Amino acid sequence: MDALYTPRPTIDWKKQLEEGSDFFTKQVIADSDKLLDDYLSALKKSKNEIEIWEAIETIVKGFDELNIKHDYFIETMEREDLAEFIQNSAEAAGLKYEGDVTEEWRTEW
Repeated sequence: MDALYTPRPTIDWKKQLEEGSDFFTKQVIADSDKLLDDYLSALKKSKNEIEIWEAIETIVKGFDELNIKHDYFIETMEREDLAEFIQNSAEAAGLKYEGDVTEEWRTEW
């Protein structure tokens, strides 16, 4: 699966950090990249839409926990970028869905 036409959100977060922003930390970015890597790996292994939905649920709940752990770093722009990345990756893996795939499980971002 050559999934991503949407850039990984952490690319911009790293640029902001390098430019002196204190909104993100290296740890937030590393933890986020780990969640994104695990998500993409799960999508690559998925054999059907059920497994794609399981991968979506896992990453969304993971970002809920991460957002709490790191003092609510996900705001509007980050939420939109993450949701778009998750959606586009799921579609590249074969999911057909109209709407926001993250909405059902997203509680803290």
